[in-house]
Amino acid sequence: MAVDLDRPAGPRAPRGATLRSVWRTITAFLVLAAFLEAVFAGAMLSGIDGARAAHALTAAVLVAATLLASVLAILTLYRMPDGRRLGLMLMLLAAMVFAQAVIGALTAKSVNLLWLHIPLGVAVFGLAVRIATRARDLNFEVAR
Repeated sequence: MAVDLDRPAGPRAPRGATLRSVWRTITAFLVLAAFLEAVFAGAMLSGIDGARAAHALTAAVLVAATLLASVLAILTLYRMPDGRRLGLMLMLLAAMVFAQAVIGALTAKSVNLLWLHIPLGVAVFGLAVRIATRARDLNFEVAR
């Protein structure tokens, strides 16, 4: 009786199902972070103590997370047609979040850009939700 040492013991989920689960988790985190940004922005506008610091911290986490997610998507999903699109959408989200952070920092320094900062925040949340939907529907057939 031969033993195949190259195959792991026990049942395993297919690679596509595992990657889909990972990307669903990553994109759900991005949606949650974008939503928390809106919550902290509302708290800040309501005058709640600490809301400005929470808004700034969440913005920094969102910038780093979207940049990291876009790089990871490019590296792990480049062979899948839907994966390439997800990577490009994450790159767009990272650019929007970075621009949003710059505009927010300028707004905090009394530059009159709140008229742009708020609608861009809505667009960031909408794109994050769209990306999460795309991650849920990833097709893991390898492109030829």
